[in-house]
Amino acid sequence: MKVYISCFLVQDIEFIIASDECGVIYLANEHTHEYVNRHIERFFSQATKVTGYEADQYHTHYIEELNLYFAGKKQQLEWPLNLAGTDFQKSVWQTLLTIPYGETRSYSDIALQSGNMKAVRAVGGAIGANPVMIVVPCHRVIGKDGTLTGFSGGLDLKDKLLNIEKIQL
Repeated sequence: MKVYISCFLVQDIEFIIASDECGVIYLANEHTHEYVNRHIERFFSQATKVTGYEADQYHTHYIEELNLYFAGKKQQLEWPLNLAGTDFQKSVWQTLLTIPYGETRSYSDIALQSGNMKAVRAVGGAIGANPVMIVVPCHRVIGKDGTLTGFSGGLDLKDKLLNIEKIQL
């Protein structure tokens, strides 16, 4: 099994993407680059890492689509995903995938939709562990009072993503 890893720029933001034949396993900005290797070692330890030209060619379509998203010309990034995490994390990430473009939800909303209103902190932890930012739209989760809260990519990027989607807080 191969895991393809590429770094690229979109609007002066450095991203890293990793994927295998099943789909994208990781997408993050420069704030979380160090986590990609840990994620691959933990969940895809038997994989051979492929970088450079071959990986960049493998990711061309994803990079083009992310550029369109940042330009406001594409609302949905319907990429095949190969999400690795605990069952609870994957359940929360599936819930995030139901948040429509241009809308937000609170952590409490996600906990309620996930079936456990008392698990707000655990939901926050699962959202923070999301390995495929933007595609699994954790940036659409805000504080109960409508404020920007935690985002692994940094609050500036979260604000930028919400502005792209024309969400005003």
